[in-house]
Amino acid sequence: MSKRLALIAAVSLALVIFAGVALAGITSAIVRTDTNQVRLTITENKADNFYSGWHTHPGPVIVQVQKGYLKFYHGVENCAPDVVGPGETTIETPNVPVLAVAKGHVEWTTTLIRQDGTAGRTDLSPPFPCDVANPDQ
Repeated sequence: MSKRLALIAAVSLALVIFAGVALAGITSAIVRTDTNQVRLTITENKADNFYSGWHTHPGPVIVQVQKGYLKFYHGVENCAPDVVGPGETTIETPNVPVLAVAKGHVEWTTTLIRQDGTAGRTDLSPPFPCDVANPDQ
């Protein structure tokens, strides 16, 4: 009986320690913006040989591909694309240059989150972060 009691005590102690570590994971959370002036735009898109042009968004953009493949080039460190296919999702970072390209038919949904009154997209002028050919040209 004493071995069983010792085992129960050890397991209980381990659970208490684990719970304490899990609760200690977040030490601070600061809400930067909490407003009712956020605009959410959801768009269903279909295209053949799509080329978005280099651009930025003021807020995060969630992209979910249903058919085909989109290549995303992010103008930050290198020019290797992220390829997103059917059932996959990517998130575009606010204010980071991005280019989306597809060869052939592609269908996807975008969800743009931005502050009300701001443009949903800003097109960029050359020089561009990466030299990527338009599939229609």
